[in-house]
Amino acid sequence: MGSREIFALRKQGRSDEALAMARAEFSQNKDDVWFLRAYAWPLYDKAKALVERYETKTLPAAALSGQFEALMHEFADIADPLRGDPAFSQMLRLVGKVSRDWGDFLLFARWAGLEGFSPEDKQPFVNSEGKTIDSLQVRFTRAVCRETATRSTDVRADTELIAWGEEVLKQALLAQPNDQWLNYYQSRLHLGRGQWDDAIKRLMAVLHRQPRASWAWALLAEILEATRPDDALTCLVQAVHLARQEQEVAKVRIRLAGQLAQASRFDEAAQQVKLAAAYRAKEEVRVPNSLQRLLASDWYKQAEREQRFRDLPKVDADARNLLRELGRQGLEYALGVIDNINSAKALSHAAIAKDTGFVLPYRDFPEIAQLPLGTVIEIGHVRGEPKALDWRQSTSEELPGCCEFMAGTLTRRADQSFAFIRCTHGDVFVPPVLANAFTPSESHEVTCLAVWGTNKQGKVGWRALTLRKND
Repeated sequence: MGSREIFALRKQGRSDEALAMARAEFSQNKDDVWFLRAYAWPLYDKAKALVERYETKTLPAAALSGQFEALMHEFADIADPLRGDPAFSQMLRLVGKVSRDWGDFLLFARWAGLEGFSPEDKQPFVNSEGKTIDSLQVRFTRAVCRETATRSTDVRADTELIAWGEEVLKQALLAQPNDQWLNYYQSRLHLGRGQWDDAIKRLMAVLHRQPRASWAWALLAEILEATRPDDALTCLVQAVHLARQEQEVAKVRIRLAGQLAQASRFDEAAQQVKLAAAYRAKEEVRVPNSLQRLLASDWYKQAEREQRFRDLPKVDADARNLLRELGRQGLEYALGVIDNINSAKALSHAAIAKDTGFVLPYRDFPEIAQLPLGTVIEIGHVRGEPKALDWRQSTSEELPGCCEFMAGTLTRRADQSFAFIRCTHGDVFVPPVLANAFTPSESHEVTCLAVWGTNKQGKVGWRALTLRKND
């Protein structure tokens, strides 16, 4: 009996018998890689069955841990020679699925390491919907970083495991400094240590890219709660408004209700308590003590009797201003000029060089809508990123190569409504709204403010924005 018989039993759907045979003959075949592969697959089947019951909520997390742990100990006893094998990768895939609730996840992950994946599982892939999915290796690494951040504040946590996980996170950030999840986990680590400024800095890297992510606003509220409670409340309200699914804010609503009640905003607090309780009733999940206390409070009972439930106000403007304030520290500012205004799409464009610039949506920067063409501003952005995150006024009136004052001779033909200015830089196009002030077939010495850009026909060149006749 050997690997061939074990594989055959599994292929026939007799996985339990295959596993029993592998266990019985392991001591005689522990150096046979094919035997170890045959052993690993029925062990995987058993672990997969547990994970499926866990995912469908027919197996409680507490019950999962004991059964799953025994299988993983058995796997670890046989699997060292299988690193890089598909069986090893598939077992790590299962482990990642239960990482939030399996107490020994970090211990197992340290044993497994981050290189024991098959070459295929180290590459991203495209799913059936055409979406690119990160590799299994990347997702497993993120799970290690997430659980390190989550468990780092637990006094019972193994400090050596936490230190190992922190080093994994450090190296992962060096390789992927803009990864939103890695920055989020690092922010949580800083928060757990009371390093508020560092926590904010890391979280800004997330919010700059995902300003409408509910979970990021919820973490920002945690960070600001001790030092800036009013801003923390704004963050919680924004998190609730941005949530796409009720599950995202199941715990946030409880925190928000408590803070609203402390601010004597009882009608709004009551609405959050009502929604939090309704969600748990629908999902048939336990009502936590914190929510039970809110339900039992006098102010909630009164609101329920009198049906005084009020929705939350919109806080988009306050949230946007807070984000800009907190995010300025880590931004670089580039000089730019408003060279295009698209009122139909509610945005302007600011050029920082002849072929480079930033889009400035009015939704994010409402004041930009009031700036005319040719206004020179400073645009805040993360180094190497194309998205504008802030702006401020500039004392400059020119941006060499993009927006300059030019002097030259204006000529306008009698049969044309537009004109050109002959300058040392080249010709400057003068649109009809400016050219109509000048008599055709005559030469005029003028000074203009011109911007470099592309017209509707795709031609590039200088275009006059303002124009005055020289004395």
